[in-house]
Amino acid sequence: MATIKMQGALYETVRKLANQVNDLSTALKTRCVTPPNFEIRSNFDIQNGDAFEIEAGGIQKTVATDQAFDTGTSTVIATNAYWAAGLLSINIDGTTAYVNWGAEASTEALAKANLADVTATGTVTCGYVTVQAASGQDWVAGTDALQGGSGGQVSQDTNYYNDQYVGAAGKAVLADNQLSFSGVGTP
Repeated sequence: MATIKMQGALYETVRKLANQVNDLSTALKTRCVTPPNFEIRSNFDIQNGDAFEIEAGGIQKTVATDQAFDTGTSTVIATNAYWAAGLLSINIDGTTAYVNWGAEASTEALAKANLADVTATGTVTCGYVTVQAASGQDWVAGTDALQGGSGGQVSQDTNYYNDQYVGAAGKAVLADNQLSFSGVGTP
């Protein structure tokens, strides 16, 4: 085995790449095997319209049709037609699902960039949702309906994405069978 001493920018680039490969390896061991079909559920929450498969630690499990992804009640998107994005995650047993919201932003693209990393261990990230507050109205998760629902201040726009792994800037991202690295410096 050869040892190469690296320093400076090259060392930082290789270190970041190694961390990204490790993140990707972890994501591939705990992932959605088949893409879910996300849709609105009872005005305020999200569900998968069809059963889908997840893999956790090499064991595949089926997530039942109509599994609820709870949007919670603490996320507020401010007026002025702001956006927020939330990761759609489920526990490794395939029985408890939730939305982990990122910070709001002025555009959908910026909201996607703000997606929070999943903080709980033992979860599978199956995609994400973006929600836009209507002009002149706040949108409150769990109180105001998603687009297509009724109740409270209905969101102006709601989009569902079934990308199988979504990472924050500076991590390896696997989506639509393409691998990309971001935040890696050049030597």
